[in-house]
Amino acid sequence: MQLSNVNLYLDRTSLDSGEVPSSVIDALIRECIIPQGNSKIEFCGVITCDNKLAVFLPRNSVIVTDKAFNLARLLVQALLKYYVDKDTGVHAQDSGSEVIGGESLSLAISLLEDYATNGLYVRRIRERTTNKGKVDWRRTIANRVPLTSNNSPIYLELDSSRSRYDTSSEVAKIHAQVIKNLSSVYGLLWFGQSSYFDTSLSHVLHPNNNLDVQIAYLEKELRQVYSDRDIFLLKGLIQCLKKQKGEEEGTLLIGVRKFHSLWEAMLDECLIGKYAVNAKLPVPVYQTSADKFVPVPKKAQRTDTVLKHIIDHRFAVVDAKYYDASSVASAPGWPDLVKQFYYHQAISQLEGKETPVSNHFVFPGSSNYLKSAHVAKRGVKVTKTSDCISEYSTIHCHYQDPIALLNIYVNGGKLNRLTSVIFDVPDE
Repeated sequence: MQLSNVNLYLDRTSLDSGEVPSSVIDALIRECIIPQGNSKIEFCGVITCDNKLAVFLPRNSVIVTDKAFNLARLLVQALLKYYVDKDTGVHAQDSGSEVIGGESLSLAISLLEDYATNGLYVRRIRERTTNKGKVDWRRTIANRVPLTSNNSPIYLELDSSRSRYDTSSEVAKIHAQVIKNLSSVYGLLWFGQSSYFDTSLSHVLHPNNNLDVQIAYLEKELRQVYSDRDIFLLKGLIQCLKKQKGEEEGTLLIGVRKFHSLWEAMLDECLIGKYAVNAKLPVPVYQTSADKFVPVPKKAQRTDTVLKHIIDHRFAVVDAKYYDASSVASAPGWPDLVKQFYYHQAISQLEGKETPVSNHFVFPGSSNYLKSAHVAKRGVKVTKTSDCISEYSTIHCHYQDPIALLNIYVNGGKLNRLTSVIFDVPDE
């Protein structure tokens, strides 16, 4: 994979736009990323096609072609962080937020980073020597004839032993082969170079080419080691070979079908002043035919993110919206607005009706087309905020550059500017 072979596209691109080559679309269809009947590509991640890497960035990202490789690496790093931090079980599969290729990526990076830190697997061998290493007096006295001097025995040859580290074992060969294979697939995306590992391991001989035999060697070795690193490494190699055995070598595919979950997770982690409130919100209560009232906490309200100002006693209810939001036609609809109104009401009841609480949407991009959302009576001409119904709280709209958010999320930073803008809105 060469740096010049990285092509950038955007999530939610229309299939008929002509912006994405048909070969890439066909590859996404083969991998079941584009369901039958879809008119848009709903995928954010990377996929190989025709010896090139196609990278689908979040919608409304600014494509900078001379930074294509760096953007690909940044996206993969964010996907791995999300995979490690979030639940990727049945719910994630059903919602489309599962990180496709996440397990393989996580395993590969852990093995590559282990090699970068600790090097090739070595076996410690204790070998018998003469006059070298630690003296074995019991064996020396039993096997050697001493000379006598001043009524004391003198041994001219001492049986001894010493440790030797063997890097030519079959397990070391298997380790080298796995690292070379992984570095050719993931090394460029993760470390920025694909030849580093291959060059340093070029002298290591190839292991037995039967995967079952390789796995048997690793399992036998695993029963004989005790250090945490050796146990971790051998288990990882076994898992890697078993995955290789069960899968045909093909397309590199890492990404998510529905990027909104990652969008929410990144904003939730990077905004400042996160306030845990879901466990405090009201819960629905059902009355049965026997006049028994049964609360259902599992069906209670759950906000995306609630922020509390670090100094003042005021709050902001933030909903991360992965909408285009470049026009009113692509803005959130009534169900999204209603949820925010109820969240606003719930926080106000919880913290006191006099407590300032503001409502916010955060969209990807930097267009700032939408400023706020309101509710007005039908037929009323609205020219100013006061023409709207005051009982419905204003929902302020903000835009966040997706690439900047990816970078902050990966590097453990915070959205200082956006947090300040959110709390700078007029109190209601």
